[in-house]
Amino acid sequence: MLFYYSESTDPYFNLALEEHIFSNVLLREPFFMLWQNDNTIVIGRNQNAVREINIDFIREKNTKVARRNTGGGTVYHDLGNLNYSFIQNCKNGKTVDFSQFALPIIRALDHFGVKAQCNDRNDLVIAGCKFSGTAQTVKNGRALHHGTLLFNSDLDFLRQALMVNEDKIEAKGVKSVSSHITNIVDHLPQPITMEQFRNCLMTSIIKKNNPFPFRLTKKDFEAIKQLQEKKYSTWDWNYGKSPRYEVQKTRNFQCGCLTVSMRVLQQGIIDSVSITGEFSGTQSICQLEKFLKGKILKESELLEVLSYTRVNDFISGITAGELARILVY
Repeated sequence: MLFYYSESTDPYFNLALEEHIFSNVLLREPFFMLWQNDNTIVIGRNQNAVREINIDFIREKNTKVARRNTGGGTVYHDLGNLNYSFIQNCKNGKTVDFSQFALPIIRALDHFGVKAQCNDRNDLVIAGCKFSGTAQTVKNGRALHHGTLLFNSDLDFLRQALMVNEDKIEAKGVKSVSSHITNIVDHLPQPITMEQFRNCLMTSIIKKNNPFPFRLTKKDFEAIKQLQEKKYSTWDWNYGKSPRYEVQKTRNFQCGCLTVSMRVLQQGIIDSVSITGEFSGTQSICQLEKFLKGKILKESELLEVLSYTRVNDFISGITAGELARILVY
């Protein structure tokens, strides 16, 4: 077995690294990796970012949003969380029994006196509470299985970050399944550090598999960097890939109360928008609504296009920046 530990805590680098190994590196034996991300929301490939995230909260906390290449639900990563990835060859079209990947994790926890189980959703649980979510994909004769391990994460932050506000949202994406969650440290008979847990987990997984450290070449790093910059760190991938949805939101401003109803297509394109409320303006709001149709629902893009019109003529007392933020957030 090949094994690798990523020292980066950048989610865009780590997800690019994982995809590069999965899609481009010739593997003659199974590959295992441990990695961590700092202050990041990671959504599934088929999910709608708007539906899953408390956007106001994560914006205030400078939390990154990243979309992974597998399905499943939304998770929060911080330095109290440890992530793992298994990559192995398989026969084309054949599924993989992913419960095999849970066994070494259960074995490592048993070493520290913690009794864990794998439930029928492939989640790892302690006393019925989830501490690990998993996702997987099979492509071109190769299987990828990865998951999270809540060792000592900030669960209050997690709950707030994933608490969508009261806006009415009707989305086509796959919604996350709510679960009772727990940290591993809350079940340990004796305290241990993340490093001790990580080392034990690594040993549990590779000790019977003829371990061999995997080394990235300069060419690998260049390919990973390119994938990071052109895919994983982009708005187009993390937000623009969201399925189409409809949203209605109400916000109070100095100019009055605004209610915005929008239908948003894939790639974040505004298909229709209606702005109503207790505001006044010298020009018909219908002209502004028509102007916004077809624009990309991204703050920087909206700020640029709104600079070509006088927003105050339509909604007296509001700036282009304030309107852009109400549309996006």
